[in-house]
Amino acid sequence: MMPTIKWPQRLPETAALPGADEIHLWQTDLDEVPAEGGIFPRTLSFSEQERARRFVFEEHRWRCLAARTWLRSVLGACLNLPPRAVPLSANAHGKPCIAAEANRAGLQFNLSHCGRLALLAVTAGREIGVDLQRVLPDTAWPAIAERFCTPDEREHVRTLPPETRAQAFAEIWTRKEAAGKAAGEGLTSRIFSIAVGPASWGTVDCGGGLSVWSLPAQDRFAAAIAVRGPA
Repeated sequence: MMPTIKWPQRLPETAALPGADEIHLWQTDLDEVPAEGGIFPRTLSFSEQERARRFVFEEHRWRCLAARTWLRSVLGACLNLPPRAVPLSANAHGKPCIAAEANRAGLQFNLSHCGRLALLAVTAGREIGVDLQRVLPDTAWPAIAERFCTPDEREHVRTLPPETRAQAFAEIWTRKEAAGKAAGEGLTSRIFSIAVGPASWGTVDCGGGLSVWSLPAQDRFAAAIAVRGPA
């Protein structure tokens, strides 16, 4: 049985924790995350601010700050903590997580953002991965598909009408990214060897308790989510 997905409509001061076998998905427009009164410096750690300063373009710097601010706001609402007090850490593979000593609810989360859009998945008791990508132009995706997709995935895309192939590849790629994040491996050779398929394949059981499926997304975008752990 797959988890139930809920899409909260707005961020309250406190947010309900995911129930058993639930995933809460949050989405936002990063260009609308408020920054009045220096909210970024007040909310983010020094290391988070330093990471954002490494971006060359102001637009990218701003959206990095907005994404981390929004992430802390959502997790703070879930944990009943001020955003700056959310104890963010990283696991052995570098994946962001909530420090174990402050995570009695066993919350797991994953954040993905592309351009001005951001998607955050929150669950409990299982590893989770989410990915959001813009559909690539026809001059870019075929070479990537040839190198990193399985024969079944490539064959499926080739059989589609030309005008739908880029979208199908984007769905495959977001599934691979989400699966790699949930598995804690990133895009490894093992993840590349698993045929996760586009949205038309439905939910795919990747083995080892890892499942992946696509999510609705805006036009010319694709999104996917994966979980690993007990049903």
